[in-house]
Amino acid sequence: MSVVQTEVTIGGRSYRFATPTGQEARLKALAARVDAMVNELKSADPNTDRERQLILTCLELASDLADAHQKLDEQATAVTHFHRAVNERLEKLMPGLLS
Repeated sequence: MSVVQTEVTIGGRSYRFATPTGQEARLKALAARVDAMVNELKSADPNTDRERQLILTCLELASDLADAHQKLDEQATAVTHFHRAVNERLEKLMPGLLS
């Protein structure tokens, strides 16, 4: 797999990353999201230092990820219940279909 250098800007600073070829746009989109979140925090409280802005951004992203995992778990549980219900109905119908 080849790697390219990709430059992104977060909080007014540029960063270069080694990125697998084809993943540059994804990295730039993720960096743009982080940059927007940092800038929002900076606008809300210009006195907040850079480190705190980045930590708050990380915590917000971690919260978003935890929420997404919870939704996935809930959906997986719903699918499991659905499959069980369908299976139970099929088991009740099968004797009548086989006779």
